[in-house]
Amino acid sequence: MKNRKLSEPDLLFRIMHFFMFVQLILLPFPHVTSIKEITFWLAVFFWLMLRSKRSWQFMPLNPVTVSLSLFMAIALITSLAGIEPMENIKRFKGELLIPFLFFLIASTEYNSMKKIRMLLAPMVAAFAIYTVFVVIESCNWGLSYYWDQTLRQQLKWYSGYAEMSITLLPLTLGYFLLMRTNLRFLLLFVMLLEFTILAAYRHVASFGGTVFVIFLGALFIQPKTYRLGVRVFIIMIMIISASLLYTHRDNPAVAEYRLKLYQITHPYEELKRPHGFTNRVPLWKAGVDVIKDRPVTGYGWGMKKYTNIVAQDKYLNKWKTDEPEVYKIYTRHKGRFVPPHNLILELAFQSGILGLVSFMAFIFIYVFYMIKYSVKSRSDEDRNFSIIIVLGTVFSFMIANIMSNELGRLSGKVLFIVLGAGTAWMENKKLKNSTHSSAG
Repeated sequence: MKNRKLSEPDLLFRIMHFFMFVQLILLPFPHVTSIKEITFWLAVFFWLMLRSKRSWQFMPLNPVTVSLSLFMAIALITSLAGIEPMENIKRFKGELLIPFLFFLIASTEYNSMKKIRMLLAPMVAAFAIYTVFVVIESCNWGLSYYWDQTLRQQLKWYSGYAEMSITLLPLTLGYFLLMRTNLRFLLLFVMLLEFTILAAYRHVASFGGTVFVIFLGALFIQPKTYRLGVRVFIIMIMIISASLLYTHRDNPAVAEYRLKLYQITHPYEELKRPHGFTNRVPLWKAGVDVIKDRPVTGYGWGMKKYTNIVAQDKYLNKWKTDEPEVYKIYTRHKGRFVPPHNLILELAFQSGILGLVSFMAFIFIYVFYMIKYSVKSRSDEDRNFSIIIVLGTVFSFMIANIMSNELGRLSGKVLFIVLGAGTAWMENKKLKNSTHSSAG
C-alpha cells in the first residue's frame, strides 16, 4: 500500500514540531541557551508559515485569549512608560513574549489529544532525564546531598530542582494518566523518585503545590482504581511523615520541616512576626512601599531595577525609623538582588495594579472555563487532562509563587505551554458541542 503524500500544512507541522520537540526536551538544561534560542525561533518561523496556509488567525478568539492579550498589552505599554524602557522591553521579550508565543503555538496547532501528548511528552522526558542526572550527581556526596543545604551552591543539577518541579511534577502525574503503554510503569517509578527528591529539597511552597495536586487527584482522577491508588499513596506518605517527624525530630532537616509546618498552620502569627515566613514578611513590606510610589502602571517589566530602587535613601531612611527589620535586610544586602519573592507583588511592581488585575482576571477566567468544560465532559481522558494537567499545573504554580516569582522562568514557560494546550482542548470541545447542537 502506497504511503499517502503529506500535504504542505502537514509537512510544515512536522517540521515545526521537530523544532518544538528539541526546544522542549532541552528546556530544563543549562548551558544550551544558543540551541534553545535557535530552535525556538525556527519553530515560530514555521508556525507562522503554517498559519498562513491554514488561516491568518494567530489565536482562537474567546474570553481566555482576549484576557491574556489584554494583560500582554498592558505589560508592554507599562514597560514603555516605565523607567529604563529599553531594558524593560528586553526583559518583556525574554520573560513574557516567548511564553506568550509558546501559548499561541500550543493553542492553535496542538488541537487534539494525540497532538497534545506529542507536545507534553518531551517536557516529561526532559524532567525524567534531569532527575537521573541529579541521582548520578548525588553518588559523589551520599545522602547528605539531599539534606545539607550548605552543599547546594556547589551542585550543578540539584540547586534549581524545586523551582522546575512546580509545573513539571504535576505535568508528569497528569501525563502518566494519559499513557496507554507499559512505559507508564517506568514513568510511575520516576515520578515517585521525583516526588521524594522534591520532599527532601524542603522548598515548602513548591512541595505544597505538588501536594495540592495530589489531593486534587485523590478526588477527581479517573478511573476509580487510579483514584484509590492516589488515596493509598497519601495515607502512606502521612504515616511515613508522622513517623519521621517523631523518630528523627532532632535531625536538622526534620526540625526545619516541623518549623515550616508550624509557620504554614499559623499564618496570622507569622505575618505579625518581624522575620515571619523566613524573612518573607519584611521583603513584602518593602515591596508594598516601593509599589506605592507608582501604583497604577508600575516601573516596567523586569525585576533587576528593584535592586537600585530599594537602595535609595528615601526608602532606607523611612525603613530605618518605621521598619527596622526591613532596613537591616536591605543595608546588609545593599547592591544585591533581593526581590519581594511574591508573584502578586512583583507583578504590581512591574506593571502596576493594571497589570496585576488583568493577569489575575486571565487566571480566573481560564479556571472558570476549564472547570465548565471539564464538568461537561464524560471522558476519563478529558477529565484527567483538564483537572490534573491543566488545573493542577495552574494551582501548583499559583501556590508555589506565594513565596517566589517563576513567571519569567522555566516554570512560567511550562505553564503557558500547558495553558495553550488547554485552550486548544476547550476550543475543540466547543466546536464539537456546536456541531452536535446543529445536528440536533
